[in-house]
Amino acid sequence: MANSDLSGIICASVTPVNAQYGIDAGRLAMHCARLLENGCSFVSTFGTTGEGASFSTNEKIAALRALRDAGADMSKQIPSVMTPSSDEAGRLIAEIAALGCRGALVLPPFYYGSATEEGIVAFFEAALAKAGNPDLDILLYNIPQFSRITFTPALVAKLVDRFGQQIVGVKDSTGKLESGIELAQGFPQLSVFTGDDRVLPHLLAKGGAGMIGGMPNLFASDLRQLYEAPEATSSEALKANAATRIEAVDANGALLALKATLAAVYDDAEWARAMPPLMPIASDQAELVFKAIEGTGFAVRPAA
Repeated sequence: MANSDLSGIICASVTPVNAQYGIDAGRLAMHCARLLENGCSFVSTFGTTGEGASFSTNEKIAALRALRDAGADMSKQIPSVMTPSSDEAGRLIAEIAALGCRGALVLPPFYYGSATEEGIVAFFEAALAKAGNPDLDILLYNIPQFSRITFTPALVAKLVDRFGQQIVGVKDSTGKLESGIELAQGFPQLSVFTGDDRVLPHLLAKGGAGMIGGMPNLFASDLRQLYEAPEATSSEALKANAATRIEAVDANGALLALKATLAAVYDDAEWARAMPPLMPIASDQAELVFKAIEGTGFAVRPAA
């Protein structure tokens, strides 16, 4: 791949929220640093796990600048762009480029499910033009269960034809192995990632680049080991643990379960707060998640 550094475990970071429902940039900077120390190749802020659709472009820009000011390595950041407005997308893409981020993970414009492939290409053209056509790598964010738009091979081909090497990868969050394999094998020049830990070893075997997902918020080290040796005998336990953990999280609020668990891991209740309309999960539901995760050998709560 031309962009061979775009591989490995990329964490779709959760976003810590303060009591005024703003982005807690201090906690976010700490968390991003920890993720990189624990084996993540990059961090992707403000995606689905990061409640990206719940924050304004101004809030995201301010938070990214705060990360830079806190000393974060912005070349390790791949922020998500989640908006149906080409103007808003352009403003955020321009800032991502100006801050020296590795790239941008761009959701197609949601809401109008009837949008044509030509319309999606036109959206990207407009957004990049409004950003000043920066020299910034673009990854496509395929999560049709939220965006109502699927990055099919035909649509990806149109975008690659239009933007050339600026399109460098795809995050396939369909959870379907066959979807990731189709993209990886159809576009060997692109870095194709799964969003699902369970799909990771199988996608790697078919030319995939790794994963961009929420579970590295907690298990970056284990997932890095699985990425590096997916077929090793020692990885069988990692695969089983990964499946147990993601099933427990997905069954109990997904990103809200991750936030509750991080609150326990960091011994800091502030991490459980979410942006309305999302609300923290109940304590009894959180306990179900903690017990399932602790059953895999991961210590959720600090020792007394």
